[in-house]
Amino acid sequence: MSHDIRTPMNAIIGYINLAKADELGLDEVREYLDKIESSSQHLLALINDVLEMSRIESGKMELEEVDVNLKKVMDGIRDMFSTQMDTKNINYTVSYDGVKNKMVLCDKNRLNRVLLNLISNAYKFTSEGGKISVTLRQTESTEENFGSYELKVKDNGIGMSEEFSKKIFEAFERERTSTVSGIQGTGLGMTITKNIIDLMGGTIDVNSQLGNGTEFIIKLKFELLEDKESATSAADNKASSAKPTVDFSNKRLLLVEDVAINREIAKAILLKNGFIVEIAENGKEALDKVANSENGYFDAILMDIQMPIMDGYIATAEIRKLDNSSLANIPIIAMTANAFSEDVKKHWILA
Repeated sequence: MSHDIRTPMNAIIGYINLAKADELGLDEVREYLDKIESSSQHLLALINDVLEMSRIESGKMELEEVDVNLKKVMDGIRDMFSTQMDTKNINYTVSYDGVKNKMVLCDKNRLNRVLLNLISNAYKFTSEGGKISVTLRQTESTEENFGSYELKVKDNGIGMSEEFSKKIFEAFERERTSTVSGIQGTGLGMTITKNIIDLMGGTIDVNSQLGNGTEFIIKLKFELLEDKESATSAADNKASSAKPTVDFSNKRLLLVEDVAINREIAKAILLKNGFIVEIAENGKEALDKVANSENGYFDAILMDIQMPIMDGYIATAEIRKLDNSSLANIPIIAMTANAFSEDVKKHWILA
């Protein structure tokens, strides 16, 4: 983990120092920024994996089941990876021809996480000109109102040894060979994938052989839902997909954030989009500004959660208690790194 964290951090710091050099051309600066962004995304993925593992180990990971169109999920992962696959000239196919019941109840984000992990791995370990297929089919189910599904992700990449295949779902395990040693990874993706599948009540198996590719086979069971989407007309779909242009030039926001650099970035983004922005550095200052404002002065509040003097939870509760109903009901949006499911629920209850 020390190596995996330090590697992208060294790249970020190194390219920042290079970008500070005098007389750099715009193209050079942009090249360094692109490399900083790439390393930052890798570091963020690593942090997310570590946090996810901590939630798994503490038993706090829960499913958030919603109505899901499985065919749209498959279309989404096809579109997401198609450009990336083209860069390596990989024959990438996504198929769901065997799906009769597309509407199910499941955790869409977790299902997408499983697919992203498996397809990303297939991409990393498949050479240029290779082949990757993702297949979803519906199998016979013995339970009424439930559907059984089989998902396969198969590649013709470098494959795995029999010994490593047996421990691929263990945390921090990576095969140490000259072929894979230079490929970035944390050794957590497959552990997280296995835990998500277990939580969904499914199974995941792997077939692999060195030099002959790898195939992951997932079996899941979902509660079936009525296919309401088929009744939607093409005209309705077209109308709903239209994105109206919104003018924010007269909208005033109260940005509540205690960290100076976060305030600076958020304010710059908001101003760029036309908002009028006022600042509060803690919840108490935000409460005072709202309480002393006129009706309609602030259109909304962007509220950080962890702050000194008064945190976002208390500030939100106190604003909601104001005697002036117009001020008490100003929309409050949580702007925070506390984004786990239990945090989201708490934000909704307070706001």
